[in-house]
Amino acid sequence: MEKCYITHYYYPGTDPWKNVMNLPEDEAFRLAGELAAAHPETMSFYRFADFVNYYPLRKRADAYVREHFAKLGGKPELAHPFCFVLGESEYLEKWFSDGEKLTIALDAIPDEQISFTLGDSCAVLSQGKEPVVMTKAEILSGVADCGSVEAFRERKLGDRGYVEVQLWKKPAYRYCLLDLDGTLTDPGMGITNSVMYALRKFGIEVADRSELYSFIGPPLADSFQKYYGFDGEKANQAVAYYREYFRDKGIFENEAYPAIAEVLGALKEKGAVVALATSKPYEFAVRILEHFGLIQYFDYFGAATMDGRISKKTDVIAHLIEEIGEVDRSEILMVGDRDQDINGAKANGLASIGVLWGYGSREELQGAGADFIIGKPEDLTGLF
Repeated sequence: MEKCYITHYYYPGTDPWKNVMNLPEDEAFRLAGELAAAHPETMSFYRFADFVNYYPLRKRADAYVREHFAKLGGKPELAHPFCFVLGESEYLEKWFSDGEKLTIALDAIPDEQISFTLGDSCAVLSQGKEPVVMTKAEILSGVADCGSVEAFRERKLGDRGYVEVQLWKKPAYRYCLLDLDGTLTDPGMGITNSVMYALRKFGIEVADRSELYSFIGPPLADSFQKYYGFDGEKANQAVAYYREYFRDKGIFENEAYPAIAEVLGALKEKGAVVALATSKPYEFAVRILEHFGLIQYFDYFGAATMDGRISKKTDVIAHLIEEIGEVDRSEILMVGDRDQDINGAKANGLASIGVLWGYGSREELQGAGADFIIGKPEDLTGLF
């Protein structure tokens, strides 16, 4: 059975890890009123416009699910959970005006901290019915019997509604390992110019640089062999040519993604240990971090070696963990934009985040088995 995911939809500019129900009552009413007034055309805030009726219904629904989940062996820590849906929901995506979404692998959440209801728990209660509360084991068994999340939802709910997911504790990590290219900075121009320079040395011209975006992330020698059929010796020579251009010019044909510096600063303020984990050689990686004023946020630097001894992300991460020393790997989160970041994390027993502002797609990251998928840098800080 393929990996199951849960999804939280939220309006752009809001924080997916802030539940208005967990605020003091007067503050909850104030914020709900502000959001409803600011977004009168957005369906997701219609309940806030009627908060005087929604608030007690939501309290009752959360209390009901919490009580019944505890009877099933759950250990909910929050009074009011973070609400997700099993799989995805086209209805909710439109409800939030095609806004942002946070995706989490079901197996990344401890069984005792996640419950499920068949349908929206508030809507079910408002109809005078009692929500059916289920555990993760029951959900996984049902999905396995049906063959997919979509088939399970169809069997239980027909063509209406969704399986609501209640997350009763926010995941939290201590160590943040960050990829460089496509995660902290956008190196597209510099890397593709450097690859073009190297290929010209072999009489190869590339008209569309987007054909070379696949070079962003993986070890260069591997990419020259994979995409141009070079043997090992020829690939190493191509890497040498690449570095001729990259060392003084391509390295700075690059830009930091918006908000990255602020996010790194927020991570440090939260007490996170921040480390670099890149397949780019150490010399280049450090120069880039210095150039963008980011180096002061890092406690450790994991990178490739110029001689190719360490190049694959799996080996970079392994050596980095050795440098950090004795640490509980369940506290480490690897962050990257390509499948090799996710695979490297899995090979070292780490959880991983796939980011969508770089060069990997949601399909690539989910296919690799990312534990979390986020759409903007600011969402990273909520997990620390």
